[in-house]
Amino acid sequence: MKILLRLGAALIAIGGALLLYAWGGERPRMRVQRYGLTLPEGGAAGLRILHLSDQHFGGDSWVRRSRLKRMRKILSDIKPDLILLTGDFLHNDTGLDAVEEMLLMLPPAPLGCYAVLGNHDYAEYSYQTLFRNAWREISDSGSLQSCSRTAWSELQQVLSLFWNIYRNDRIRFAALPNQTHELRALLELYDVQMCENTACALPERPDIWLVGVDDLVEGEPDLEQALAPVPADATVLLLTHNPDLAYDPRAQGVALALAGHTHGGQVVLPWLGAIHTQGTMLSRQHPAGYFDDLPGGGQLIVSRGMGESTPLRFRCLPEIVIVDLLPE
Repeated sequence: MKILLRLGAALIAIGGALLLYAWGGERPRMRVQRYGLTLPEGGAAGLRILHLSDQHFGGDSWVRRSRLKRMRKILSDIKPDLILLTGDFLHNDTGLDAVEEMLLMLPPAPLGCYAVLGNHDYAEYSYQTLFRNAWREISDSGSLQSCSRTAWSELQQVLSLFWNIYRNDRIRFAALPNQTHELRALLELYDVQMCENTACALPERPDIWLVGVDDLVEGEPDLEQALAPVPADATVLLLTHNPDLAYDPRAQGVALALAGHTHGGQVVLPWLGAIHTQGTMLSRQHPAGYFDDLPGGGQLIVSRGMGESTPLRFRCLPEIVIVDLLPE
Protein backbone atom coordinates (compact mmCIF):
# COMPACT_ATOMS: atom_id res chain seq x y z
CA MET A 1 0.00 0.00 0.00
CA LYS A 2 2.82 2.41 0.86
CA ILE A 3 4.43 1.73 -2.50
CA LEU A 4 1.17 2.54 -4.28
CA LEU A 5 0.77 5.74 -2.28
CA ARG A 6 4.31 6.80 -3.09
CA LEU A 7 3.80 5.97 -6.75
CA GLY A 8 0.57 7.97 -6.81
CA ALA A 9 2.26 10.93 -5.11
CA ALA A 10 5.14 10.76 -7.60
CA LEU A 11 2.75 10.71 -10.55
CA ILE A 12 0.84 13.68 -9.16
CA ALA A 13 4.10 15.59 -8.66
CA ILE A 14 5.28 14.81 -12.19
CA GLY A 15 1.91 15.79 -13.64
CA GLY A 16 1.93 19.05 -11.69
CA ALA A 17 5.46 19.86 -12.85
CA LEU A 18 4.54 19.19 -16.50
CA LEU A 19 1.42 21.34 -16.20
CA LEU A 20 3.45 24.16 -14.66
CA TYR A 21 6.00 23.89 -17.47
CA ALA A 22 3.24 23.93 -20.10
CA TRP A 23 1.81 27.07 -18.49
CA GLY A 24 5.02 29.05 -18.06
CA GLY A 25 7.97 27.21 -19.59
CA GLU A 26 7.44 27.71 -23.33
CA ARG A 27 4.88 30.49 -23.68
CA PRO A 28 7.26 33.44 -23.10
CA ARG A 29 9.93 31.91 -25.34
CA MET A 30 9.94 32.46 -29.07
CA ARG A 31 12.01 30.99 -31.87
CA VAL A 32 12.74 32.13 -35.41
CA GLN A 33 11.66 29.54 -37.99
CA ARG A 34 13.28 29.98 -41.41
CA TYR A 35 12.25 28.47 -44.74
CA GLY A 36 14.02 28.60 -48.10
CA LEU A 37 11.60 27.85 -50.94
CA THR A 38 11.61 27.79 -54.71
CA LEU A 39 8.40 28.73 -56.49
CA PRO A 40 7.55 27.58 -60.04
CA GLU A 41 9.84 29.11 -62.67
CA GLY A 42 11.74 30.85 -59.88
CA GLY A 43 8.83 33.23 -59.25
CA ALA A 44 9.47 35.98 -56.67
CA ALA A 45 13.09 34.85 -56.29
CA GLY A 46 15.12 37.02 -53.95
CA LEU A 47 12.10 38.00 -51.86
CA ARG A 48 12.31 37.78 -48.07
CA ILE A 49 8.96 37.53 -46.28
CA LEU A 50 8.38 38.15 -42.59
CA HIS A 51 5.30 36.18 -41.52
CA LEU A 52 3.67 36.95 -38.15
CA SER A 53 0.55 35.18 -36.91
CA ASP A 54 -1.68 34.55 -33.89
CA GLN A 55 -0.40 37.02 -31.33
CA HIS A 56 -3.57 36.59 -29.25
CA PHE A 57 -2.86 39.72 -27.26
CA GLY A 58 -4.94 40.19 -24.13
CA GLY A 59 -4.49 42.17 -20.94
CA ASP A 60 -1.13 43.01 -19.41
CA SER A 61 0.73 40.03 -17.91
CA TRP A 62 4.27 38.81 -17.38
CA VAL A 63 3.92 36.51 -20.40
CA ARG A 64 2.80 39.37 -22.63
CA ARG A 65 5.66 41.60 -21.45
CA SER A 66 8.24 38.84 -21.95
CA ARG A 67 6.87 38.05 -25.38
CA LEU A 68 6.95 41.67 -26.55
CA LYS A 69 10.50 42.05 -25.28
CA ARG A 70 11.57 38.95 -27.20
CA MET A 71 9.74 40.13 -30.33
CA ARG A 72 11.50 43.49 -30.20
CA LYS A 73 14.90 41.81 -30.07
CA ILE A 74 14.14 39.45 -32.97
CA LEU A 75 12.49 42.00 -35.25
CA SER A 76 15.32 44.50 -34.85
CA ASP A 77 17.65 42.11 -36.72
CA ILE A 78 15.33 41.25 -39.64
CA LYS A 79 15.31 43.12 -42.95
CA PRO A 80 12.29 41.84 -44.89
CA ASP A 81 11.05 42.88 -48.31
CA LEU A 82 7.46 42.05 -47.41
CA ILE A 83 5.55 41.63 -44.13
CA LEU A 84 2.48 39.39 -44.01
CA LEU A 85 0.20 39.13 -40.97
CA THR A 86 -2.28 36.26 -40.84
CA GLY A 87 -4.66 37.28 -38.10
CA ASP A 88 -5.70 36.64 -34.50
CA PHE A 89 -4.00 39.81 -33.32
CA LEU A 90 -6.42 39.87 -30.39
CA HIS A 91 -7.51 37.46 -27.75
CA ASN A 92 -9.79 40.17 -26.42
CA ASP A 93 -10.09 43.95 -26.58
CA THR A 94 -7.61 44.52 -23.74
CA GLY A 95 -4.85 43.55 -26.18
CA LEU A 96 -5.25 46.52 -28.54
CA ASP A 97 -2.42 48.44 -26.87
CA ALA A 98 -0.08 45.46 -27.35
CA VAL A 99 -1.05 45.27 -31.03
CA GLU A 100 -0.01 48.90 -31.38
CA GLU A 101 3.27 48.19 -29.57
CA MET A 102 3.99 45.36 -32.00
CA LEU A 103 3.18 47.51 -35.04
CA LEU A 104 5.62 50.15 -33.82
CA MET A 105 8.46 47.62 -33.75
CA LEU A 106 7.89 46.22 -37.26
CA PRO A 107 10.94 46.76 -39.49
CA PRO A 108 10.66 48.70 -42.76
CA ALA A 109 9.49 46.60 -45.71
CA PRO A 110 9.90 48.06 -49.24
CA LEU A 111 7.02 46.00 -50.68
CA GLY A 112 4.65 46.83 -47.83
CA CYS A 113 2.79 45.18 -44.98
CA TYR A 114 -0.46 43.26 -45.51
CA ALA A 115 -2.91 41.53 -43.20
CA VAL A 116 -6.02 39.41 -42.89
CA LEU A 117 -8.11 38.95 -39.77
CA GLY A 118 -8.59 35.75 -37.78
CA ASN A 119 -11.59 34.39 -35.92
CA HIS A 120 -10.45 35.83 -32.58
CA ASP A 121 -10.20 39.30 -34.09
CA TYR A 122 -13.98 39.11 -34.46
CA ALA A 123 -14.83 37.45 -31.16
CA GLU A 124 -13.42 36.16 -27.89
CA TYR A 125 -14.19 32.51 -27.23
CA SER A 126 -14.81 32.00 -23.53
CA TYR A 127 -14.53 28.53 -22.00
CA GLN A 128 -15.43 30.11 -18.67
CA THR A 129 -18.70 31.49 -20.01
CA LEU A 130 -19.58 28.18 -21.65
CA PHE A 131 -18.95 26.04 -18.54
CA ARG A 132 -20.42 28.62 -16.15
CA ASN A 133 -23.65 28.80 -18.10
CA ALA A 134 -23.85 25.01 -18.35
CA TRP A 135 -23.20 24.53 -14.63
CA ARG A 136 -25.73 27.22 -13.68
CA GLU A 137 -28.45 25.62 -15.78
CA ILE A 138 -27.72 22.13 -14.46
CA SER A 139 -27.49 23.30 -10.85
CA ASP A 140 -30.76 25.23 -11.08
CA SER A 141 -32.50 22.13 -12.40
CA GLY A 142 -31.72 20.12 -9.24
CA SER A 143 -30.55 16.88 -10.87
CA LEU A 144 -29.88 15.35 -14.23
CA GLN A 145 -33.16 13.44 -14.02
CA SER A 146 -35.11 16.65 -13.65
CA CYS A 147 -33.05 18.80 -16.04
CA SER A 148 -34.99 21.45 -17.88
CA ARG A 149 -34.73 21.48 -21.63
CA THR A 150 -32.36 24.45 -21.36
CA ALA A 151 -30.10 22.66 -18.87
CA TRP A 152 -29.96 19.54 -21.02
CA SER A 153 -29.18 21.71 -24.03
CA GLU A 154 -26.28 23.33 -22.18
CA LEU A 155 -24.92 19.93 -21.17
CA GLN A 156 -25.17 18.68 -24.73
CA GLN A 157 -23.28 21.78 -25.89
CA VAL A 158 -20.40 21.01 -23.51
CA LEU A 159 -20.27 17.35 -24.58
CA SER A 160 -20.45 18.37 -28.22
CA LEU A 161 -17.55 20.78 -27.71
CA PHE A 162 -15.31 18.02 -26.35
CA TRP A 163 -16.30 15.73 -29.22
CA ASN A 164 -15.56 18.43 -31.79
CA ILE A 165 -12.18 19.15 -30.20
CA TYR A 166 -11.34 15.46 -30.38
CA ARG A 167 -12.31 15.31 -34.06
CA ASN A 168 -10.48 18.59 -34.87
CA ASP A 169 -13.69 20.13 -36.19
CA ARG A 170 -14.00 23.88 -36.52
CA ILE A 171 -15.36 25.14 -33.23
CA ARG A 172 -17.22 28.30 -32.33
CA PHE A 173 -18.76 28.86 -28.90
CA ALA A 174 -19.59 31.52 -26.32
CA ALA A 175 -18.50 34.26 -28.70
CA LEU A 176 -18.11 37.70 -27.12
CA PRO A 177 -17.71 40.36 -29.84
CA ASN A 178 -14.35 42.13 -30.08
CA GLN A 179 -13.91 45.69 -31.32
CA THR A 180 -12.93 44.65 -34.81
CA HIS A 181 -13.48 48.12 -36.26
CA GLU A 182 -10.93 49.57 -33.82
CA LEU A 183 -8.42 46.89 -34.77
CA ARG A 184 -8.89 47.64 -38.47
CA ALA A 185 -8.44 51.37 -37.81
CA LEU A 186 -5.26 50.70 -35.83
CA LEU A 187 -3.77 48.54 -38.59
CA GLU A 188 -4.57 51.12 -41.25
CA LEU A 189 -3.08 53.87 -39.06
CA TYR A 190 0.26 52.07 -39.20
CA ASP A 191 0.09 51.48 -42.98
CA VAL A 192 -0.95 47.85 -42.82
CA GLN A 193 -3.10 47.13 -45.87
CA MET A 194 -6.10 44.93 -45.16
CA CYS A 195 -6.71 42.13 -47.68
CA GLU A 196 -10.26 40.94 -47.23
CA ASN A 197 -11.33 39.01 -50.32
CA THR A 198 -9.10 41.23 -52.45
CA ALA A 199 -5.97 40.96 -54.58
CA CYS A 200 -3.25 43.39 -55.58
CA ALA A 201 0.08 43.44 -57.38
CA LEU A 202 3.03 44.25 -55.15
CA PRO A 203 4.58 47.70 -55.64
CA GLU A 204 7.11 47.66 -58.50
CA ARG A 205 6.58 43.88 -58.85
CA PRO A 206 3.62 43.41 -61.21
CA ASP A 207 4.59 39.74 -61.58
CA ILE A 208 3.73 39.04 -57.93
CA TRP A 209 0.13 39.23 -56.74
CA LEU A 210 -0.98 39.06 -53.14
CA VAL A 211 -4.43 37.57 -52.47
CA GLY A 212 -6.12 37.79 -49.07
CA VAL A 213 -9.33 36.14 -47.82
CA ASP A 214 -11.52 36.76 -44.81
CA ASP A 215 -11.64 34.32 -41.88
CA LEU A 216 -13.32 30.97 -42.50
CA VAL A 217 -15.10 30.74 -39.12
CA GLU A 218 -16.17 34.27 -38.16
CA GLY A 219 -15.75 36.15 -41.44
CA GLU A 220 -17.18 35.84 -44.94
CA PRO A 221 -14.41 34.43 -47.14
CA ASP A 222 -14.80 34.62 -50.91
CA LEU A 223 -11.80 33.03 -52.57
CA GLU A 224 -13.32 33.24 -56.04
CA GLN A 225 -13.86 36.99 -55.73
CA ALA A 226 -10.35 37.50 -54.37
CA LEU A 227 -8.67 35.60 -57.21
CA ALA A 228 -10.80 37.08 -60.01
CA PRO A 229 -8.50 40.01 -61.00
CA VAL A 230 -5.24 38.02 -60.86
CA PRO A 231 -3.49 37.56 -64.25
CA ALA A 232 -3.00 33.96 -65.33
CA ASP A 233 0.81 34.30 -65.49
CA ALA A 234 1.25 35.95 -62.07
CA THR A 235 3.03 34.40 -59.10
CA VAL A 236 0.26 34.25 -56.47
CA LEU A 237 0.82 34.50 -52.72
CA LEU A 238 -2.28 33.64 -50.66
CA LEU A 239 -2.85 35.12 -47.24
CA THR A 240 -5.39 33.25 -45.07
CA HIS A 241 -5.81 32.81 -41.34
CA ASN A 242 -7.23 29.31 -41.56
CA PRO A 243 -5.13 26.85 -43.62
CA ASP A 244 -8.28 24.94 -44.63
CA LEU A 245 -8.95 27.65 -47.23
CA ALA A 246 -5.63 26.97 -48.92
CA TYR A 247 -6.93 23.49 -49.81
CA ASP A 248 -9.99 24.86 -51.59
CA PRO A 249 -9.98 23.53 -55.21
CA ARG A 250 -10.35 27.10 -56.44
CA ALA A 251 -6.85 27.88 -55.08
CA GLN A 252 -5.11 25.91 -57.85
CA GLY A 253 -3.24 28.94 -59.13
CA VAL A 254 -1.66 29.73 -55.76
CA ALA A 255 2.12 29.27 -55.65
CA LEU A 256 2.53 29.86 -51.90
CA ALA A 257 -0.03 30.20 -49.12
CA LEU A 258 0.71 31.51 -45.63
CA ALA A 259 -1.57 30.73 -42.69
CA GLY A 260 -1.77 30.37 -38.94
CA HIS A 261 -4.71 29.39 -36.70
CA THR A 262 -3.49 25.93 -35.62
CA HIS A 263 -0.84 27.22 -33.16
CA GLY A 264 1.03 24.04 -34.01
CA GLY A 265 -1.39 22.23 -31.73
CA GLN A 266 -0.01 24.07 -28.65
CA VAL A 267 0.18 20.82 -26.65
CA VAL A 268 1.99 18.15 -28.65
CA LEU A 269 2.27 14.77 -26.94
CA PRO A 270 4.89 12.13 -27.77
CA TRP A 271 3.59 9.58 -30.30
CA LEU A 272 0.04 11.00 -30.19
CA GLY A 273 0.79 14.42 -31.66
CA ALA A 274 -1.27 17.57 -31.18
CA ILE A 275 -4.31 17.37 -28.92
CA HIS A 276 -6.23 19.69 -31.26
CA THR A 277 -5.19 21.12 -34.62
CA GLN A 278 -8.11 23.59 -35.02
CA GLY A 279 -8.35 22.57 -38.66
CA THR A 280 -9.87 19.80 -40.73
CA MET A 281 -7.07 19.37 -43.29
CA LEU A 282 -3.96 18.97 -41.12
CA SER A 283 -3.01 15.92 -39.09
CA ARG A 284 -2.17 15.73 -35.39
CA GLN A 285 1.38 14.71 -36.30
CA HIS A 286 1.85 17.69 -38.65
CA PRO A 287 -0.37 20.61 -37.57
CA ALA A 288 2.07 23.36 -38.64
CA GLY A 289 5.15 23.88 -40.77
CA TYR A 290 5.74 23.24 -44.47
CA PHE A 291 3.32 21.48 -46.84
CA ASP A 292 3.55 20.86 -50.59
CA ASP A 293 0.19 19.21 -51.23
CA LEU A 294 -2.06 22.13 -52.20
CA PRO A 295 -4.33 21.85 -55.26
CA GLY A 296 -2.28 22.43 -58.38
CA GLY A 297 1.02 21.74 -56.57
CA GLY A 298 1.13 24.92 -54.48
CA GLN A 299 3.08 25.17 -51.24
CA LEU A 300 1.85 26.15 -47.77
CA ILE A 301 3.49 27.40 -44.60
CA VAL A 302 1.47 27.29 -41.39
CA SER A 303 2.93 29.20 -38.46
CA ARG A 304 2.84 27.88 -34.91
CA GLY A 305 1.83 31.41 -33.96
CA MET A 306 3.19 33.81 -31.37
CA GLY A 307 0.46 33.40 -28.75
CA GLU A 308 -2.20 30.96 -27.58
CA SER A 309 -5.95 30.62 -27.23
CA THR A 310 -5.51 28.65 -23.99
CA PRO A 311 -2.51 29.39 -21.72
CA LEU A 312 -0.58 26.19 -22.40
CA ARG A 313 2.27 25.16 -24.69
CA PHE A 314 4.12 21.87 -24.54
CA ARG A 315 6.73 20.80 -27.09
CA CYS A 316 5.48 23.60 -29.35
CA LEU A 317 7.41 26.88 -29.03
CA PRO A 318 5.81 30.07 -30.39
CA GLU A 319 7.54 31.36 -33.49
CA ILE A 320 8.28 34.15 -35.92
CA VAL A 321 8.56 32.90 -39.52
CA ILE A 322 10.98 34.09 -42.22
CA VAL A 323 10.57 32.83 -45.78
CA ASP A 324 13.34 33.33 -48.35
CA LEU A 325 12.26 32.70 -51.94
CA LEU A 326 15.13 31.24 -53.94
CA PRO A 327 15.94 30.95 -57.66
CA GLU A 328 15.29 27.64 -59.37
